[in-house]
Amino acid sequence: MKKILYLLCCVAVVTGCRSTSNIEKSSTAAVSATAASTSAAAAKAYVQKAASVQANKQFLTASAKVGITGLGKELTVNGSLKMKRDDVVRLSLRFLGVEVGLLEFTPQDVLVVDRINKQYVRAAYSEVSFLKQAGLDFYSLQSLFWNELFVPGSRSALQNADRFKLSEENGQSILSLTDTPALAYYFYTLPSDATVRQLVVKGSKATDKGTFSWTYDNFTTFGARSFPSSMKMSVTGTGKDVGLDLSLSSIGSDDDWNTRTTVSAKYKRRTVAEVFKSLGGL
Repeated sequence: MKKILYLLCCVAVVTGCRSTSNIEKSSTAAVSATAASTSAAAAKAYVQKAASVQANKQFLTASAKVGITGLGKELTVNGSLKMKRDDVVRLSLRFLGVEVGLLEFTPQDVLVVDRINKQYVRAAYSEVSFLKQAGLDFYSLQSLFWNELFVPGSRSALQNADRFKLSEENGQSILSLTDTPALAYYFYTLPSDATVRQLVVKGSKATDKGTFSWTYDNFTTFGARSFPSSMKMSVTGTGKDVGLDLSLSSIGSDDDWNTRTTVSAKYKRRTVAEVFKSLGGL
């Protein structure tokens, strides 16, 4: 438990990891303007379909079993996930009924609290180099937890539907976003209902290494829609793999909770750079 701040910082930082994996580039024959237009229209229509099945609640609350791994370290605890759309995503970790750590995303910043060692990290997205380089902000990160499509730097994937490409592979429909500067995003969905089942992020250069993935499973009813009760995030192929497993239960839409965490003045503030430096660096 001594390394809880380290593990939480790993999750906070590599959720928008710059590390990416090799992509083989293939040449394709030129297509006619008519075919290209039809393909673009199909992709746009599918993005609209995917958006129509997303959870339509303002709040989400759930109990959680949380597993975090990073650089050979492991932590498995109970906790909770609380979200208010366009406002906050909070993951709380508990051991023997006591909160030991907290990860909170808001539109303004990222907050990581280590209650065991009475220390915390609070940083703007622009201060976290990985997030900045990947062009990820709060709205992209909340989409990961809400099981939604997203476009880095935009609050709405639907308003950017014409930027996606649609393809089919092994019975899955893939919405890809490849016009971003450094990374390519691949959203794997089920054609029957267009729900996102996995996001894979890779580098736009053949020399880039590593893969970031976020997988969704065990969908359950949430309001009039479905929502995954299992989520798994992983960064692999970088030599410093990190993983986060969430198993959710008692999923509801309670709105009776404080959406901001107040950190005690007795806690020591640290920077992300200080945490990683003291634990062997990035």
